[in-house]
Amino acid sequence: MATAQSAVTGSGTGTGKGTGATSLQGTGPDAAETVLSTIDESTKKTTGISLFHILTLGSIGASIALFFSGNKQAGIFVGLWPPTFQALKSAVENSKKENGGR
Repeated sequence: MATAQSAVTGSGTGTGKGTGATSLQGTGPDAAETVLSTIDESTKKTTGISLFHILTLGSIGASIALFFSGNKQAGIFVGLWPPTFQALKSAVENSKKENGGR
């Protein structure tokens, strides 16, 4: 039982290196952050505006349009997206800072 629990939780009697959440820190950006960063940079070069700002403003506009067209539940749902887009922008920017601007 203790062996199964340590396998699931990542705890054990070893040195602690390479186990648990601490082994994930400092490993660099993951694939999703890299893709988002690349797309954001190409969008900035093309339009001069961040992809995340475009998505935020678009979802606010779509939310207002849906709400006033009578589809209030869909309007509220789409209206919840802007904070997510801004959180993604923040995650991509923090990843760039941690990895030396790559």
